[in-house]
Amino acid sequence: MHRRLRTVTVGAALAVGLTACGSSGGTTDLPPGPAGAASATAAPVSASPTVPSGEVLAAYRTFWDSVIAAHKGSDPQLPALAATAAGTELAKVRKAVALNRQQQISLRGPVGHSGEAAKVTGATATVEDCYDISAWNPIDVRTGAAIDVTDSGGTGRYHARYTLRRSGESWIVTDEVALGGC
Repeated sequence: MHRRLRTVTVGAALAVGLTACGSSGGTTDLPPGPAGAASATAAPVSASPTVPSGEVLAAYRTFWDSVIAAHKGSDPQLPALAATAAGTELAKVRKAVALNRQQQISLRGPVGHSGEAAKVTGATATVEDCYDISAWNPIDVRTGAAIDVTDSGGTGRYHARYTLRRSGESWIVTDEVALGGC
């Protein structure tokens, strides 16, 4: 189950939208710091003067905090997920966590982010990020031991674009498009 496990565990999580690239970006791990604690390495761009892109980036980072918490706790119904994601993105995250739970796997470790840039247009925003999941490792929940995984042909760094929409006073992630490696 070595390579296949990594593909299921991490590949399903990628559909959720994990992003970090390079070592200059911040990392997100549990326990999470305050929302928006990770620093962006690229200057955010805002198309709307009334909505600062920093607000969108903070919501994006909070989404990642909930994804990491759901995987660590093997809880696809974690309330924080529904508070930070909706639609296809929420479904993808829940499916990945549920599959790992069924296989008695938990993902642990940091997810790094760099090159985050937000563009806001009305009630929609996009965030491009290069994320690094190379230290986000599968753990056997029965024993707490790391699962030996061979990751042949990948750096663990991925580039993606996330779509967020305004929901009340906050922003939620609704979709992710993979853009390749970093």
